[in-house]
Amino acid sequence: MTACEGCSGALVDPAVLRGLQAELGDASVIDAFVRSYVAMLPSRLARLHHALDTGDMAGALDAVLSLKTSSDMVGAVCLRRLAAELETSMKLMPNGHHLTELDPQLSEIEHHAFGTIRELESPLR
Repeated sequence: MTACEGCSGALVDPAVLRGLQAELGDASVIDAFVRSYVAMLPSRLARLHHALDTGDMAGALDAVLSLKTSSDMVGAVCLRRLAAELETSMKLMPNGHHLTELDPQLSEIEHHAFGTIRELESPLR
């Protein structure tokens, strides 16, 4: 586990996936789940970026909720926390006209996404 600057803790909590594996009893299902998360992460981030850039509040909230929920399920604790913070920031905005002001938060998420992918793809998880 690697600590991330903006997060007080690790990028990935391997106990989440171990718990899921214990519950399901099939490591291949967990591996497929992780591969799917990793494969979909760039498109989730692109969707979020597009929604912020176009001022699409509903689309931005949907995209950040997708990122937050999927990150939680796979144990990507840093991205989950950062997505939750971005969600809160969005909800505090009066409308979508100022969503681009949240680009620094999205940049932080993108910065930590690569390390998260590395950890999830590590055989030591």
